[in-house]
This record gives sequence, C-alpha cells and structure tokens, in this order.
Amino acid sequence: MLSILYVDDEPALLDIAKVFLEKTGDFSVRTTGSAAAALEYLKTNPVDAILADYQMPDIDGIQLLITVRQQFGDIPFILFTGRGREEIVIQAINNGADFYIQKGGDPKAQFAELIHKIRKSVENRQARNAVKDSEQRLADIVDFLPDATFAIDRNGRVIIWNHAIEKMTGVPASDMLGKGEHGYALPFYGTRRPMLIDLINEPEERARSGDCPVVQSCCPGR
Repeated sequence: MLSILYVDDEPALLDIAKVFLEKTGDFSVRTTGSAAAALEYLKTNPVDAILADYQMPDIDGIQLLITVRQQFGDIPFILFTGRGREEIVIQAINNGADFYIQKGGDPKAQFAELIHKIRKSVENRQARNAVKDSEQRLADIVDFLPDATFAIDRNGRVIIWNHAIEKMTGVPASDMLGKGEHGYALPFYGTRRPMLIDLINEPEERARSGDCPVVQSCCPGR
C-alpha cells in the first residue's frame, strides 16, 4: 500500500480525495490543510508521494515543492490545482514536479487520472532508484578490481576511477570524477589528449579508418 500526503486548504476536497484514493485499496492517505503542517509531518513520516494544491494561505504549492526537494529529496510530487496559468505549470516542471493536474471537470475521470499519475510517479522513482543501485553496485565492483581501471560517459567525463588506478597515478578519485576534455590523460601524458578509451564514442567505421583523430593520436603512422 502506498502512503500519500495530500495538502490542500479546502477540507471538503481533502475528504473527497481521501475517499476516492483509499477506495482503490492501494493507498493510505494522510491529509493536511497547510504546507507548514505537511513539512512538519514529513520530518518523522516517510511517504511514497505528495499531492498538493497550488494556492494555499501559508506557503504555495511551488514553494512547498522547492522545500520538499531541498529537505526530503525526490519524493514523487504532483501539483493538483485549480490555477491553470502557464507560468505555474512551467514553475512546477522546472522545480521538479512529477506531474501537474488541473482541478475541475468530471470527478470520476479526474480522480482516475490522479490515481494513474500517482502510480506512474512512484513507478518512475522506483525505476530511477533501481538504476542508481545498479550503477553503485557496478562502481563498487570496479573499485575492487586489481587492475587499474577508469571509465568515461558519452560526454567524455570520468565516471569511474578505481582504487588501483588511484595507487598507480597518485590521483584520488575525488579529483578525477566528473573531469572531461581529456583531463584523464594528464596523469599519464602530462597533457590533454585523446586516449584509446575515446574510441568508445567514435562511430565504428570512423574508428577503423586512418582519419580518426583518436587513432592518429594513439597510433601515429597508422
């Protein structure tokens, strides 16, 4: 069962939403009439998703979203509001809202959409966390390899610099992770230059040709 925190200064709407959501059997809904009370609740009660109105007397929904992101991380956050101005939607998206739903219309259709968006936002968060966990496990495995190993992403930035390569180069991972523009070549050549690892970002045909600058740099005369 997913725990939902719903924040709105309209008591009647809080009651209706709680009934609709809990009727599915998939949600346990905690309601509160102010953003300040919601933030206080979150200090001691983890939730799976937050549903919040925009216009509230103490703190509006956007400021609540910003504070949640700063203090509680990536909890799925859905802005559920009667205000449909484009600038509010842009603010919500720019500050990390998962979805934006405008109040009004057929209640059954609206709450069906709301239920779908809550489930979708929770699924998306679980998927992101699974990827992070997988990446962390891979990084841990690489870090314990006996061979000096590093890896770069598609933008040429260092994403792995294992313990063995730290010992070999004398450069700690904290000084190398995130470095790009061939900065990883400095410990080996004293200058920024392409290395064989850069071939991973070259098209196969170009990598096989003599016109590839990586090949020319690493294998002069080829």
